[in-house]
Amino acid sequence: MKAVSFYALPLLLFSGMSLAVDLPALPSQHDASPHNFFLSSGTKLGSSDSFDTWNIDSGYSYSIFDSLDVYIGARLNNSHESIDQGFLSGVSYNVSDRISVKSTLRGYQYEENNERQGAMAAEISSRMRLTENLDVHATFDFEKIQQGVEVGLGFRF
Repeated sequence: MKAVSFYALPLLLFSGMSLAVDLPALPSQHDASPHNFFLSSGTKLGSSDSFDTWNIDSGYSYSIFDSLDVYIGARLNNSHESIDQGFLSGVSYNVSDRISVKSTLRGYQYEENNERQGAMAAEISSRMRLTENLDVHATFDFEKIQQGVEVGLGFRF
């Protein structure tokens, strides 16, 4: 019978030396792109106090700094009476990870002497995140024919 012999291979330990190779970063781990698209919606009480108007803002934003974005877009709504739609542009600033402030200039139309006139409106909004899905917001809207203040709760899903 033939003898079987086992040879033990020595285990070498290198202190401070790593044999593992770092893998390349995944696409989600790269720096965030400064280019973004946005879509937001909200309601506004109509002139008859019984009809809600849904406004939808969408467009393109560009991040100048980590917390400062400029944007351009358009506002659409579902009312046949409303003329509060058109192009918008503005600046958005994140004060912290919970508080943001946004200013917007937008075009709109109004009727004067049975004739539609074009004008610009200014809007300043602030938002504070209370929880992951709940926030409180306030908006001051200034138009030639009316000014408005809105305070409300927002829910993200």
